[in-house]
Amino acid sequence: MAKKEPKPKRINRSAAANAVVAELNGKAALSELAAKADAMFVEHGGESNVKAAAHYLLRVLETAETLGSVKLIRPADVQVERIKAGK
Repeated sequence: MAKKEPKPKRINRSAAANAVVAELNGKAALSELAAKADAMFVEHGGESNVKAAAHYLLRVLETAETLGSVKLIRPADVQVERIKAGK
Protein backbone atom coordinates (compact mmCIF):
# COMPACT_ATOMS: atom_id res chain seq x y z
CA MET A 1 0.00 0.00 0.00
CA ALA A 2 1.40 3.42 -1.00
CA LYS A 3 1.98 5.99 1.69
CA LYS A 4 -0.43 8.89 1.70
CA GLU A 5 1.12 12.30 1.36
CA PRO A 6 0.72 14.31 4.55
CA LYS A 7 -1.85 17.07 4.33
CA PRO A 8 -0.39 20.57 4.54
CA LYS A 9 -0.75 22.22 7.93
CA ARG A 10 -3.84 24.42 7.83
CA ILE A 11 -3.38 28.09 8.62
CA ASN A 12 -5.94 30.86 8.90
CA ARG A 13 -5.95 34.10 6.89
CA SER A 14 -4.61 36.08 9.84
CA ALA A 15 -1.57 33.80 10.14
CA ALA A 16 -0.94 34.07 6.39
CA ALA A 17 -1.14 37.89 6.60
CA ASN A 18 1.26 37.92 9.56
CA ALA A 19 3.75 35.73 7.68
CA VAL A 20 3.66 37.98 4.59
CA VAL A 21 4.23 41.12 6.69
CA ALA A 22 7.11 39.42 8.54
CA GLU A 23 8.77 38.71 5.17
CA LEU A 24 8.25 42.28 3.95
CA ASN A 25 11.45 43.85 2.67
CA GLY A 26 11.36 47.36 1.23
CA LYS A 27 8.25 48.74 -0.47
CA ALA A 28 5.21 46.82 -1.73
CA ALA A 29 1.60 47.45 -2.70
CA LEU A 30 -1.30 46.03 -0.71
CA SER A 31 -2.50 44.18 -3.81
CA GLU A 32 0.88 42.39 -4.19
CA LEU A 33 0.96 41.42 -0.52
CA ALA A 34 -2.67 40.26 -0.61
CA ALA A 35 -1.90 38.00 -3.57
CA LYS A 36 1.02 36.47 -1.63
CA ALA A 37 -1.10 35.96 1.51
CA ASP A 38 -3.91 34.41 -0.53
CA ALA A 39 -1.48 32.06 -2.30
CA MET A 40 -0.06 30.98 1.06
CA PHE A 41 -3.56 30.36 2.41
CA VAL A 42 -4.50 28.26 -0.64
CA GLU A 43 -1.20 26.35 -0.39
CA HIS A 44 -2.19 25.34 3.13
CA GLY A 45 -5.61 24.03 2.15
CA GLY A 46 -7.81 27.12 2.08
CA GLU A 47 -9.95 28.55 -0.70
CA SER A 48 -8.82 31.56 -2.71
CA ASN A 49 -10.34 34.94 -1.84
CA VAL A 50 -8.01 37.86 -2.52
CA LYS A 51 -10.50 40.39 -1.13
CA ALA A 52 -10.56 38.61 2.24
CA ALA A 53 -6.76 38.33 2.18
CA ALA A 54 -6.50 42.10 1.58
CA HIS A 55 -8.87 42.76 4.50
CA TYR A 56 -6.82 40.70 6.96
CA LEU A 57 -3.57 42.08 5.59
CA LEU A 58 -4.70 45.68 6.01
CA ARG A 59 -5.63 44.98 9.65
CA VAL A 60 -2.18 43.48 10.29
CA LEU A 61 -0.46 46.38 8.51
CA GLU A 62 -2.41 48.99 10.48
CA THR A 63 -1.29 47.29 13.70
CA ALA A 64 2.30 47.16 12.45
CA GLU A 65 2.11 50.87 11.56
CA THR A 66 0.90 51.69 15.08
CA LEU A 67 3.87 49.74 16.46
CA GLY A 68 6.25 51.63 14.15
CA SER A 69 7.29 48.65 12.03
CA VAL A 70 5.90 49.83 8.69
CA LYS A 71 4.73 53.05 7.09
CA LEU A 72 1.49 53.02 5.09
CA ILE A 73 1.10 55.44 2.19
CA ARG A 74 -2.52 55.75 1.07
CA PRO A 75 -3.08 57.38 -2.31
CA ALA A 76 -5.23 54.74 -4.10
CA ASP A 77 -3.71 51.33 -3.47
CA VAL A 78 -1.98 51.21 -0.10
CA GLN A 79 1.80 51.22 -0.41
CA VAL A 80 3.83 49.71 2.42
CA GLU A 81 7.39 50.52 3.40
CA ARG A 82 9.36 48.59 6.02
CA ILE A 83 10.95 50.92 8.60
CA LYS A 84 14.50 50.04 9.51
CA ALA A 85 15.19 49.39 13.19
CA GLY A 86 16.66 52.31 15.08
CA LYS A 87 14.87 55.05 13.13
